[in-house]
Amino acid sequence: QKGEIYPGETHFGGSPVGALKGEKMTEERKKILAAVTERAENFVKGFDPEFAAGYMKKREEAEAEELLIRAGELMDQTFVFADKWDMEPCREPYTLTEMEWQRTPNGDPEWIFMLNRHDYLHKLMMAYYLTGNEAYTDKLKWYLFHWMCHNPILPEGSDSTRTIDTGIRCMNWEDLILHLAGNGMLTQEELDELLLKLDEQFENLRQRYIGKYTLSNWGLLQTTAICEGYLLFGDSLCHPDTGKWAWQELKRQLDLQVMDDGSHWEQSVMYHMEVLLASMRLMKWKELEENNLCPERYRSDFPEEWDWLKALIEKMSLYVLYCAGPDHRQPAQCDSDRTDVRDIMVKASVLTGNSVFRFGGYEALDLESLWLFGRKGAERYEAAVSREPERLDYHAQDTGNIYIRSSWKEDANYTYLSCGPQGSGHGHGDLTHISLYYQGKPFLIDSGRYSYREDEPLRMEFKMLQAHNVCVIDDGSLIRPDGSWSFHSYGDCFKTYYREKEGISYCEMAYRGRLANGEGCLVTRKVMTAREGLWLIVNDIWCEGKHTVREYYHLDPDAEARAAEDEILLTNGSVQLKALGEQQEHGPWTQPVPIPFQLESCKVSLEYNRLSDSMCLVKEGSFSDSFVSSSAFCGAGVQVSAPEVYQFGAGEPVSDGRVTAKTFHLSEEESWTFLVWNRETFRGGKMYECSGVPVYGKAGAIHSLGGKQTWIRLRN
Repeated sequence: QKGEIYPGETHFGGSPVGALKGEKMTEERKKILAAVTERAENFVKGFDPEFAAGYMKKREEAEAEELLIRAGELMDQTFVFADKWDMEPCREPYTLTEMEWQRTPNGDPEWIFMLNRHDYLHKLMMAYYLTGNEAYTDKLKWYLFHWMCHNPILPEGSDSTRTIDTGIRCMNWEDLILHLAGNGMLTQEELDELLLKLDEQFENLRQRYIGKYTLSNWGLLQTTAICEGYLLFGDSLCHPDTGKWAWQELKRQLDLQVMDDGSHWEQSVMYHMEVLLASMRLMKWKELEENNLCPERYRSDFPEEWDWLKALIEKMSLYVLYCAGPDHRQPAQCDSDRTDVRDIMVKASVLTGNSVFRFGGYEALDLESLWLFGRKGAERYEAAVSREPERLDYHAQDTGNIYIRSSWKEDANYTYLSCGPQGSGHGHGDLTHISLYYQGKPFLIDSGRYSYREDEPLRMEFKMLQAHNVCVIDDGSLIRPDGSWSFHSYGDCFKTYYREKEGISYCEMAYRGRLANGEGCLVTRKVMTAREGLWLIVNDIWCEGKHTVREYYHLDPDAEARAAEDEILLTNGSVQLKALGEQQEHGPWTQPVPIPFQLESCKVSLEYNRLSDSMCLVKEGSFSDSFVSSSAFCGAGVQVSAPEVYQFGAGEPVSDGRVTAKTFHLSEEESWTFLVWNRETFRGGKMYECSGVPVYGKAGAIHSLGGKQTWIRLRN
């Protein structure tokens, strides 16, 4: 067998009994461990390995085959980090002939952190359930005890024992200990060794805990592990006050980190998911507590916490439901990958019973959820009623994120808008960003994150304004990163305005800041969209002096772009979308003129450690003091024109740029005219007229159908 042996090992799968402790076990300790084993046996009985194996073979055959491939690699000490919620995936396999826990084979320290989280080890247990081959569980024990013998828990930590990774590892161990002990695969001495090491790690986490963890996913991934550990093994651990401390700190963390609208403050859906998943993994033990499968003295310490935690999980899961595109994938917002969220919906359905989550989940329980819940979870999910959500749009006002869709079908149109606080070090320069899908296909996307390495130039590039679908003034000096986790300068955002009415949505996003030369700047983006798949984007910039501006729109790697006269034709599969641009020639007080997009090559990253070639639409311009431009996106068959707008009492159409107007002709019988005012009307009549319709407001749309015209006001 590959890999070096550890002290006390006598055969494949053996354990270093006495190698870590070397003390004689007391009778009282034996009774405690016997009670732990009994509870573990009851847990495994409820999990029902035979049912799980049958479910994998019948309902998730492809996933089961993939599972056995991954488990086979682990038997040879080959590591592939490609699970859906791996924070830093690496799909390239690396084999450690001699097992080393603090060395990276690819130069990325994140690889070491992934290795030491032990997220992958449950695959060996599931492979055993699937095949009955105990070689898998022998190797699982080998990994656990090898890690224990080669990674001392130091007061200051190490690359293999960072606090965040220790929390994740402990939570994984807790499940594995239950499965191993419940299947009779741990001697009493081995169980004792594992629990003592778990206790040692908990105490190390508490000693190393610092104030900033209260507002960080790092802190929550520690406290949830400790809370779970004391719920399951509290009678065998040596510091009962640590369990109570962890519950209290967890409550503080979630109160601070999760907004009233269910969004997470760090402005990264990926880390929203990490916080949500950890909370879900803790919440699943509520039933064990109710069924007396937790130690007696920990059963009623915090009974009120379950209802509170359930409510928090529900609102965070609702945010996830709405943020996902028609392909069920979250946007690559800030430090995030574009990941399918349906397994999160499965877990939310099982834990909360809310039928909208059953609607948003897979047809059957996925393997990761099966590992989490066992038979009862699978049966509950199979029996759950599915209900389509009543709302189509979601405005997360607390973090400035807006999600708009035309329907809940997979061929829907979808818009994601973002302009909120920077959040944590995972934040990017994405203020006023827009992503969109047309007829279920992604066209405009966030470029992603690619790497966390300080020595990787692309890390900085993916954090910059230029990697997002925004306007960039003077090459981006307004928002500038200066490290993998920090910015030299950033903008101050204002609250987003959002209104939806009769199938039309309108949003205003704005922020202010200073350029490198000290000049103040105000950037406002206004977006109007119709459920038919029409988008008007208006950029309104105030910045004294002479400046340049570039407007970027990054395309999905599967989207092809072709220039055609004053428009760009975009194609993704069989779906076509066209892009048109214009801008004021000399500032906001002149008539807009068409400005065609240019095509530039770019890189995008839909997953950490992976790059794709793509294209970017770019418009360039220059201005003095102020600037207005607009871009339109619509289906290839839609004709676009610029209607005349008249101020009440004036004989000539408005030509000073105070209003941006576009008409989208869907057919001879139907059209939409979008109107967005860029300046206050402080002289003359306040009412305007467009296409024979009197209008008043700051933003609205005229719907023309069969000769009938309707004015829909979206901002007064």
